[in-house]
Amino acid sequence: MEVVTMQNKLTNHSTIDFKILVEKLNECVWVYDLNTKKFLYISPSIYQLRGLTVEEAMQEKLEDCLTPESLQKLKNGFLRRYQRFLDGDRSDNIVYNLSEFQQYCKDGSIKYIEISTRLEIDETTNHILGIGVSRDINKRKLHEKKLVETIRNQYKIINKKKSPRKSEPELYVYLFGKYRVLTSLKEKPIKWRTTKTEELFAFLLQNENQFISKDELLEALWPDVELEKATRYLHTTIYNLKNNLKTANITFNLEVINGLYFYEKHRFYSDLGEFKNLINTAVNPYDEVDAASARNIERAILLYEGDLLAENDYPWAASQSTFYRHQFEKYVFALARHYFFKRDYLSTKRVLYKLIEMDNLNERFHELLLNVFRFDDDYVSFTRHYEDLKALLLKELDQPPNASIQALYQQYRDDAEASIINERAHF
Repeated sequence: MEVVTMQNKLTNHSTIDFKILVEKLNECVWVYDLNTKKFLYISPSIYQLRGLTVEEAMQEKLEDCLTPESLQKLKNGFLRRYQRFLDGDRSDNIVYNLSEFQQYCKDGSIKYIEISTRLEIDETTNHILGIGVSRDINKRKLHEKKLVETIRNQYKIINKKKSPRKSEPELYVYLFGKYRVLTSLKEKPIKWRTTKTEELFAFLLQNENQFISKDELLEALWPDVELEKATRYLHTTIYNLKNNLKTANITFNLEVINGLYFYEKHRFYSDLGEFKNLINTAVNPYDEVDAASARNIERAILLYEGDLLAENDYPWAASQSTFYRHQFEKYVFALARHYFFKRDYLSTKRVLYKLIEMDNLNERFHELLLNVFRFDDDYVSFTRHYEDLKALLLKELDQPPNASIQALYQQYRDDAEASIINERAHF
């Protein structure tokens, strides 16, 4: 009896000590139930990490915690890991994971964090739990950013001393719609040795930052593979990439500077690069479209043959694809409004049909098109389009058009009926 009592005292004492230790940690310890999608425990250090109380943090969903890019990154890597855990895989690279994310703080700022997680089964509920430790790595990431800027500036200084010759691009890279790489406009696309070689080149070319860490590459291309094996795959794929391009007589220098991969791409043309240049520098940020920016947006329409890497289904490209789609829709809709106010209804319809083809449930696009038919006195097209839209929304969303569109329809019908009455009165 005395032995049992002593063991209980020791156990209780250990539990108290452990609780005090956890609550004093700078790192935030948490437990997340993957079946109910709710936090079961969050240590008080969440306040130091994000400015939230435990009660506030416990009410959050994952989409409240992480930036869209980080949320997509979490989903891409975790879904496969979760499924393999369900299937009974208990290897270290499935049970344990260490990744970096960007997380929202209460004051609206965004902080870099490193999250270490472990999967296990709660024997009492048979639910799968994610036990994690989140730590602030913002200072480290800022230091890395400064280091990258230093390297970039040094590289610019070196490049200024060179006298680059103007010449035709060595490669033409198309990332919108069907991804393809050509050595000239007339030749067939390069045939890659492996699909991972092709994917690696796409990842390098779409990345805005030309200085890319090994961890970024491994996490994007081999998220579920253990570190040692993934590193071997990376080295092999880089070797294949260089050989592939060398066979096509393309110079591609992929260097490692202070642990970061760097490459020159000034001899490569890409539709993404031209698209970004049009959007970032040539389009008025206040949506005021003039003749010059209209030409630039028209050029962007020609470039946008589909969503970024739409036919390749690369998980790491999802957030970028969504971003460029939103950019495209924003500026092309501004162009449609520009044509509408100029009473160029033919151009307005052409642009709106392009947008509706991409997103046929966006009621802003349909409302402007209905106004085009209205001001163009095309009653037949107005009525037909309204009825088609109504049927589509009821089928897809189980709801009628919004109040604004319904009011527009009713007003146009009233105007049309009044016009008919007036015409009859003259006879």
